[in-house]
Amino acid sequence: MPRNNALIRSALAIAATLGMVMTPMSAATVTQAAATPTTEVSAAAPCPYSGIHPVLQNGSDGGAVKHLQCLLRLWGYTAVAVDGHFGPITESAVEAHQRDCKIQRDGVVGPETWRHLHLDTTTDECTD
Repeated sequence: MPRNNALIRSALAIAATLGMVMTPMSAATVTQAAATPTTEVSAAAPCPYSGIHPVLQNGSDGGAVKHLQCLLRLWGYTAVAVDGHFGPITESAVEAHQRDCKIQRDGVVGPETWRHLHLDTTTDECTD
């Protein structure tokens, strides 16, 4: 799946600096938003979540799955719905992200996959 990781990193950096909420959007919208000054900001993170990062796999449900799905959408896997159910579409996106990041491709979200999903803890393989 094509991704523009430099654009994703820039948009998230701008959002973090301004304290803005970022939702998945087109590159044109991100570019326009970055160029438009705003005085209203929110302190929420791009994919807010205050729980643990458990091991997730096909069949998992709940808030951690919604957080995972939000992160996958930020990475460009827009076919993933943020519905809290880890089904085959979420599993395929996880496997694609694992492949892109050159980590074990098993469709299971464990500590290494979580680390590669968060832009502040990922590696260069994921952000080229």
